[in-house]
Amino acid sequence: MTPSPPDGSKWRRASAAGAGQTGLALQEDRLPGGPWGKIVKGGLLAASWFYGAGHASRMSAYRAGIFKTRKPPCWVISVGNLTAGGTGKTPVVLSVARALTRRGRKVAVLSRGWGGRASGPVTVVSDGENLRVHPPEAADEAYLLASRLPGVPVLTGKDRYALGERAAAEFGVEGVVLDDGFQHVQLARDLNLLLLDADRPYGNGRLLPRGTLREPRGAAARADGILITRADSPEPETEVRLRREFPALPIAVSRFVPDGVRDLESGEAIDPIGKRVFLVCGIARPSGFRQTAIQAGLEVAGLASFPDHHVYTPAEAAHLRERARAAGAEGLLTTEKDAVKLRISHGGDPPAWSLQIRLEILSGGPHWEDWTRGPG
Repeated sequence: MTPSPPDGSKWRRASAAGAGQTGLALQEDRLPGGPWGKIVKGGLLAASWFYGAGHASRMSAYRAGIFKTRKPPCWVISVGNLTAGGTGKTPVVLSVARALTRRGRKVAVLSRGWGGRASGPVTVVSDGENLRVHPPEAADEAYLLASRLPGVPVLTGKDRYALGERAAAEFGVEGVVLDDGFQHVQLARDLNLLLLDADRPYGNGRLLPRGTLREPRGAAARADGILITRADSPEPETEVRLRREFPALPIAVSRFVPDGVRDLESGEAIDPIGKRVFLVCGIARPSGFRQTAIQAGLEVAGLASFPDHHVYTPAEAAHLRERARAAGAEGLLTTEKDAVKLRISHGGDPPAWSLQIRLEILSGGPHWEDWTRGPG
C-alpha cells in the first residue's frame, strides 16, 4: 500500500481545488472591554499570527519533503477536526471502529492519551480482551474507547507510528483508527476523515490562542471526506456552504442521539423517561450534553460544568451530590467520559448515572459506508 502525503490520499474522489474562504457566520469573541481588553486582544492576535506562521512553515516542510511522513505496517484511518474540542471525535471513533469490526476487519485504536499520567512511549490501555491500564494513568477518552470496544486493542502514546508498529506486531491488526489525527501529519494515512460541527465548523474563525482553530480553514482541503456532526437536519446550512467551498469532497451529515442511561456503579439500565436529573460534565460542549439528556426524556434540574478533561476530587463529587439533592434530582447524570473519572459510591442519594450516546447518520450514508469499509 502506497503511503499518502499529508495533503491527500488514494481515497480522494477528486481534487479539492477551489477551496477558499467560506461565508459561514462566526460568533464574535468575548473579551474584556476597555483598554485592558484591547491589550489582551492585541496580544492574542499576535500570538495567533506566530502560531499560524509556525504551522505554515511546518506544513511547507512536509510538502517539500524536508519532514518525512511514515507509514506503519498496516492501513490507517484518521478521525480528527480543525478546532480544539467540541465535534464529538470519541463517539465517531467508536462508530468507525465498530463498523470495521462488524465487517470482519481486525483493527486497533491509537490515541495521544491527553490527560493520562502514563509516561511511556507506548501504553496498551486494552489488548482487546482485558483492560490493562486504568485512570488516572489511562486517559479518559482512551479508557472509554477501550471499555466500549471489546476485541479492539487501544494504545496511547506521543509517537503514533510507534503505536501502529506495536499494534501490528503484538496484536496482528490489519488497520488502525487514529483518534484526533488530522494535525498528526507525520503519520501517513489511507483515509483522512474531518469532523466539522454543524453550528460552528470553524469555531470563532481565528487560530489558537485567539480562537479555537488548530489550523487555517483551508486546511480542510487535506481531508478525504467531511462528516458534519451535531446537525439538526439532514441538510443543514453548513452542508450547503461546505459543498460550495469543497465541491470535490464527499460530505455526510450526522448527529448524536441518546443510547441509554446506566447506573454508574452497577451498569444496570435506567428508564430515563420523566426522571429529574442534575447534570455534571467536563466537556467542550455542555449545552450539547443538556440537549441530548432532554432528547432522552430526562428533566434537567441543573447543570455543573467543568473544563474539558477535568479530574474530579472526592470533595467535588460529594458537593455535586449535595447540589443534586438540593435541586430535587432523582439522579446525578454525567457523560460516559466523565463517568470514567467521577467516582461516587453506589447507593448514595441521589444515585449517579451515565448517559450513553451513539452516532446517527442523517445523510450521506453511502459515503459513511465507504469510509468504514476499510482499504482493500
